[in-house]
Amino acid sequence: MPKRQSSAQAETIASTAVAPVREKRRAREVGAETPIENVPRRTRARRPAKPREVDLVVIGGGSGGVATARRAASLGARTVLVERDAIGGTCVHRGCVPKKMLSYGASWASILSTCLSHTGGKEDWSDAIVRVNAEVARLTASFSQRLHESGVEILHGDAEIAAPGEVRIGNETIRARKIVVATGAHPRPLEVPGGELVSTSDDVFTWQSVPGSLVVIGGGYIAVEQASILARYGVKVDLLVREDRLLSRFDHDIAQSLAEALTRKGVRVHFNTAVTLISQANGAYEVCYTQNDRKQSVRAQAVLAAIGRDPNVQGLGLEALDIEFGDNGGIRVDRQFRTSVRGLHAIGDCTDSLQLTPVAVAQGRWLADRLFGKRGDMADLEVVPTAVFSEPAVGAVGLTEAEAIEAAGKPERIRTEIRRFVSLENRFGGMAQPSVFKLVFNARSGRVLGAHLLDNAAPEIVQVFALALRLGVKASHLKTTLALHPTVAEELFG
Repeated sequence: MPKRQSSAQAETIASTAVAPVREKRRAREVGAETPIENVPRRTRARRPAKPREVDLVVIGGGSGGVATARRAASLGARTVLVERDAIGGTCVHRGCVPKKMLSYGASWASILSTCLSHTGGKEDWSDAIVRVNAEVARLTASFSQRLHESGVEILHGDAEIAAPGEVRIGNETIRARKIVVATGAHPRPLEVPGGELVSTSDDVFTWQSVPGSLVVIGGGYIAVEQASILARYGVKVDLLVREDRLLSRFDHDIAQSLAEALTRKGVRVHFNTAVTLISQANGAYEVCYTQNDRKQSVRAQAVLAAIGRDPNVQGLGLEALDIEFGDNGGIRVDRQFRTSVRGLHAIGDCTDSLQLTPVAVAQGRWLADRLFGKRGDMADLEVVPTAVFSEPAVGAVGLTEAEAIEAAGKPERIRTEIRRFVSLENRFGGMAQPSVFKLVFNARSGRVLGAHLLDNAAPEIVQVFALALRLGVKASHLKTTLALHPTVAEELFG
């Protein structure tokens, strides 16, 4: 007689036997059903994200933009800074800082070549570029860190002013109480056939080696600086100048002395030239130009155009806002840096002002103070010291002799003093290169109206002279002030 199963065992067997049948039935049922097409649901179109609101948007992360943003944030303004490239702008990446470091390197290379029979050239350039890139990277990181510490939000991308008080960066729109354009400037292109073949001052800082020969087109401070720097790295330089002198905005005596100094350094300077054509063949460039109605040409391994800088105003949407522009193509602003559009301001190189880093910084800080509750004092932009970092260097502040005569109305109302001497530095190096110091005075009062210096120490000296001019220093003050000996500066007090 078979053994009886317990009720629990019976339930287990039953469930096991039934399960396959149930699965098969479900499969048959599913297979028999009419397939249903999976049609996506119609969804409502997403509404664009609501623009967020801030107090200030600064477009441009150069010296002026950074100064504006940091000052505004320190005053409690919700600030956004937009930059499409690296923070630091022209000054840090393609201007003041790398230029001066290359100038230091060129001086060292020149000293080694003169005193130690060092070959100089490519090896020195490669070392200098490594040092320049390291410093640029350090400054870029420092600028970004300071902005973050100040509470400034940094957005990377192209900014477009879509409407007054509204900035679009990619897919994001920001509404701002105030907008400041600080987009700087870029090298002016050479508008002649073949002009696209030339390098600009921006390109120089990317060179990993120097050419054996170079044609520099231009006579302003950038052209002069690059010609001087590269000549000291062993490059054979021809400098083509449109006018009959260098540095048209500097005093004529200083400009003439600098041209003579560059010639002694091996730079071949050609005045009254007009470039007409640039061609390339057999690994070299040929620059055709006219000089005093005569056709000339010069061949070199590279060509550099430094004929000025144009404001960065394209692609910002300014034309649609009916912005007014000045004679140089920059944004026209009033004394408070207001444009013709309410709530929109502009500072620095993208305007009609002097294209100098300290000028942009001073404008930005003052504007931020004014916009967000603090009434600060504006820097004196009537007395602006400036320098050319050639060898020898140029430092200048105040009126040139020509400007002073024009302002006075009569030449006899102006007096000048010029001192030429060979510094101890040059005598030690066995060079007869003279330094030139020129002071411009009001003939009646003796007040100093301008100081113009040609010496490697000139930029450092002229900074202090800017303060002296603001305080109304006179010739009698200079003559009764004890001079520090032996220095080149003591020549100002003789």
